[in-house]
Amino acid sequence: MTDQVPLRDDKTPRTARGERTRRALLAAAAQEFGEKGFHEGSISGITRRAGCALGSFYTYFDTKDDIFRALVADMSGQVALPHRFCS
Repeated sequence: MTDQVPLRDDKTPRTARGERTRRALLAAAAQEFGEKGFHEGSISGITRRAGCALGSFYTYFDTKDDIFRALVADMSGQVALPHRFCS
């Protein structure tokens, strides 16, 4: 019987530095997709804009689709609806 370490499925940053890297990737993805669109945007373009290594991308996201979904969720969370629509 061998001791195997399970693969980590959780891509949540565990440190403040990791959170800064993830935020930088999301900001870079917003720029990349904003300028080039989803299909023409690339993971290498995102990492270049974020100033981090390609491996850092895969620490927090599995695919371009994953970062896009995270970006949409992040932007949706920043939109605040007024408590009342009418006075």
